[in-house]
Amino acid sequence: MEVKNIAVVGAGLMGSGIAYISAWNGFNVFLLDVNDAAVEAGMDRIRNDVMTGINKNKISMSDAEALMGRLKYGTKLEEGLKDADLVIEAIFENMDAKKQLFAKVDKAAPKRAVLATNTSSLSIDELATSTTRPAQFLGMHYFSPVAAMKLLELVIGKKTSPETIATAVAVGKKQGKTTVQAKNSPGFIVNRILNPVLREAIILYEKGVATKEEIDTAMTVHGRMPAGPFSLSDFVGLDIAFNAMSTLYRELGDCYKPPDTLKKLVDSGAIGMKAKKGFYDYTGASKATEKPKGADLKWLAMRIQLMAIREAMILVDSGIATRADIDPAMILGASFPKGPFAMAEELGLNKVRDEIQKLYKELGECYRVPKTLH
Repeated sequence: MEVKNIAVVGAGLMGSGIAYISAWNGFNVFLLDVNDAAVEAGMDRIRNDVMTGINKNKISMSDAEALMGRLKYGTKLEEGLKDADLVIEAIFENMDAKKQLFAKVDKAAPKRAVLATNTSSLSIDELATSTTRPAQFLGMHYFSPVAAMKLLELVIGKKTSPETIATAVAVGKKQGKTTVQAKNSPGFIVNRILNPVLREAIILYEKGVATKEEIDTAMTVHGRMPAGPFSLSDFVGLDIAFNAMSTLYRELGDCYKPPDTLKKLVDSGAIGMKAKKGFYDYTGASKATEKPKGADLKWLAMRIQLMAIREAMILVDSGIATRADIDPAMILGASFPKGPFAMAEELGLNKVRDEIQKLYKELGECYRVPKTLH
């Protein structure tokens, strides 16, 4: 089905971003939220983005006017959905709230319409049960900021039809996104691989193997990451990291349990840069850093990279995603310098297998060698 009209439900940071890039790329868009103030705040963000584009000569005035002409907004679901070919939900991460919304969307949207959720962690199959069209339901997980991030994770439910997938792929392409696909599974691709990386970094810190600074330096210098796991988590928000890890823990078991250090920080309100304190202090107060442990930074980087490689291989072994989707997903969605499989080849598959085998013998089940390496 060709999509011409997109309804975006939820006018927050993600919803307004999705509406903006959709209108920019030629779709007619209806932006919805529960009240006028919320919709107006979303439209203000879009207007600011358009003015920034004009000021930076990225868009002409006539193109900007055409873009705004493709945007409608309001609070009445029936009005906003009546012509929709695709409905993208972008409200807050709460299963009950999303299911209640989708039950209403299902009744109001045309029978032909595809329904999509922008969830970053919730089950697509469970959300689909709130509708009468599970074959026309899938996840379309955009990354923030939507206009700048080029990745779109398509999350395929057990009943999602090939036609629905093809429709979402075509929409993503027209929006200027690189689409990757994953079967419905906790964390999908990007968050599923990122969480063991952060977890391993915290565990190494808790065990006194290295300081936070040493680990972050190891990952930026030798891992060639744009930021180390502690700095990145402070930037994203430790509450968000904790919730994502808790979802994996709940769904997949003890090997994904959030470390105590992370839980204590979140419980104390030290949730990162937005709170001026997280793994690091951002109040400007001069505090002495920890005395270096003298850790081998190159080894540290490899140890943490092994967790990304191992998790990526588990996704392939489980049939959740392919190497062809995983490597670009981690480059575009997590700013990895190269994908986990490319990292494995750089290290050498024999070395990767031997190192994981050592960890398994020393530390147990959570470091079991993936089938791919057998």
